[in-house]
Amino acid sequence: MRRLLLVPALTIGALGAVTACSEPGTQVVDGEGIAGTYTVNGVDAVGIEYSGTVVITATDDRDRFAVQWIVTGAIQEGLGTLDGDRLDVDWRSVASPRGDSAGSASYVIGPDGDMTGTRTIDGVEGVGTEEIFQDG
Repeated sequence: MRRLLLVPALTIGALGAVTACSEPGTQVVDGEGIAGTYTVNGVDAVGIEYSGTVVITATDDRDRFAVQWIVTGAIQEGLGTLDGDRLDVDWRSVASPRGDSAGSASYVIGPDGDMTGTRTIDGVEGVGTEEIFQDG
């Protein structure tokens, strides 16, 4: 069963300024390929569950995407490379009550566009898991 936590949706350019949308739950317009707004559920490397929104934005390079997570009180952003059905992202926190952190994530994109993958946090043992999916 998928859990959904509605948070105010934010959009970001490729590692640029954050702009709030007009209402909580508003989504950016889905773009070409994997670009769009998704719901995320995950468990981090230390076992803490979280959920929220992931926004994937195309860049000038067709195989690179800006990725932003808005999850349970934190905002993280990164730059990912698409290779076939695999998206690999290096990320960093930009707003978090737990302080600065960074790491990497790797996802397999299913035929329906949903993604499953793992996330690591630099300096923390263990590997977290994530499910990223479009509503509907």
